[in-house]
Amino acid sequence: MSHPHQTIDLAETLVAMRKQESTSYKCHDYLEKLGPKLQDSPRGVSSHGEHAHDPSGKHFLNPRWREKICEWYFKMVDHFDFTREIVSISLSFLDRFLCAQHQGEERAPSTEPQQAQLAAMSSLHLAVKLYEPRKIKMSSLADLSRGHFTTEMIERMEQMILSTLDWRVHPPTPLQFTYLFFKLLPLPEEQKQDFFELARFLTELAICDYYFVTEMPSNLAYAAILNALEFRGSHEAAPISARAVQEFLHEMLRVAGLHCDSAIVSAARTRIREIYLHSAACPKQENVLLDSPQGVADRENKYNFSEQ
Repeated sequence: MSHPHQTIDLAETLVAMRKQESTSYKCHDYLEKLGPKLQDSPRGVSSHGEHAHDPSGKHFLNPRWREKICEWYFKMVDHFDFTREIVSISLSFLDRFLCAQHQGEERAPSTEPQQAQLAAMSSLHLAVKLYEPRKIKMSSLADLSRGHFTTEMIERMEQMILSTLDWRVHPPTPLQFTYLFFKLLPLPEEQKQDFFELARFLTELAICDYYFVTEMPSNLAYAAILNALEFRGSHEAAPISARAVQEFLHEMLRVAGLHCDSAIVSAARTRIREIYLHSAACPKQENVLLDSPQGVADRENKYNFSEQ
């Protein structure tokens, strides 16, 4: 159990972060004018092509394009051994920039492909510059563009992004919320670690999915934690008890103000589950268990994710 003073500090931190995510760092659906229900197919579930939501290919800016940018971000941070949270921060910069570019437009997003690619590259460079002790040389990024962009173009775009975002460059991320929420889980630190690693991985899968652009990072993080507890809870050598789960749910409601059975969290859990089941990281036997009607029933009985 957390010390009372620590819980108060945590609650104050969460209040501040949740206010930020719902105001200054909120992002809207900037692709909505391309057509209805862009987020129907979770990442990795469908076999759609480049222009699945625009058969004509006229509008390259679509969920699949963003997914590819996210995947490229992860490859870059892994190559340079940066923290993977840089991807969330870069995407926050890029999404909010594109959202601002198309705010109030009556037609579909008209950003030119080259400008969007430049914004994506510049967002990553800006995030690394602000959050990592080691940097990526701007000339290296220019080289990676195969001559499409110069260092001057990247620098100008960075300034445009900063100005557009009004220098709001400290977004609350799903991983930050995940870390703070885990402080409320009544388990020994060594037992928490495995659950934390899976929850972290689930947030990384989710942020590439355009569906979560408009969702609060806190809801994404909570959904990922609940899924991690559900997926791994019965597989551990020392399974998490139903009592520990209920205590965690109670503390999340009391301290963070989040309901485990809210419509938003439930929808996020379903979305993340679908993405995970179709990912290469999901073990085959776990895929069969989680996707089967009996598996769902067994988990619902063992881990009753509802307020008592």
